[in-house]
Amino acid sequence: MSEQDVRTDGAAKGGFEAALERLGEIVDRIEGEPLELDESLALFEEGVGLLRQAGLTLDQAEERIRQLLEDGDGFRLEPFAGEP
Repeated sequence: MSEQDVRTDGAAKGGFEAALERLGEIVDRIEGEPLELDESLALFEEGVGLLRQAGLTLDQAEERIRQLLEDGDGFRLEPFAGEP
């Protein structure tokens, strides 16, 4: 297992916040110093995986909110402040 796999797996186990923290580290690393192409691609690939994971977590949270707001006529989903 590569260092990247260990970090991504660790972020997956740590949850949404850990994934965001790791994404921040990846961005800092890519923006902060010149990297070899292979390393840049590996970091990019890890970042995409973490973004997908975070997106799924948000989708699951939205579904839980929908279930909590369920009423007799179906779902009553109120827009968040600032949404049209």
